[in-house]
Amino acid sequence: MSVKIRLKRIGKKHRPIYHIVVADSRSPRNGKFIEKIGTYNPHTDPPSTVLRIENSVSWLIKGAQPTDTVKSIFRRNGVYLKKHLLEGVKKGVLRDEEAHQKFHLWKKKN
Repeated sequence: MSVKIRLKRIGKKHRPIYHIVVADSRSPRNGKFIEKIGTYNPHTDPPSTVLRIENSVSWLIKGAQPTDTVKSIFRRNGVYLKKHLLEGVKKGVLRDEEAHQKFHLWKKKN
C-alpha cells in the first residue's frame, strides 16, 4: 500500500479550506483517509496552517510521500528540519536536547 500525505478539500464554493491528511494513494481526494495531521487555509494573509509536526515527521519517517503542495507547507513549518535533526540524533551526531534547541531557535526566527 502506497501512502500519500495530501490535501482534502472542505469549505464552501470558491472558499476552500483544506485538511492535510495521510491517505492511501488509491483513495479519492475527499474519500477515506488514515489520519488528519493538520489544516491549511489559503485565504488568510499569510496562509494559515495548523500542523501536528510530530505526527507529520513520524509519517515521513515511515515512508509516506507528500504531494508538492504539502511538501512546500512542510518546508515552511519546519517539518523537514525536524526530520533532519531527528535523523542526526538517530545516527549519533546530535543529542536529543540539542536537536530540540535547534528546532526551537529556528521556530523563533520564523
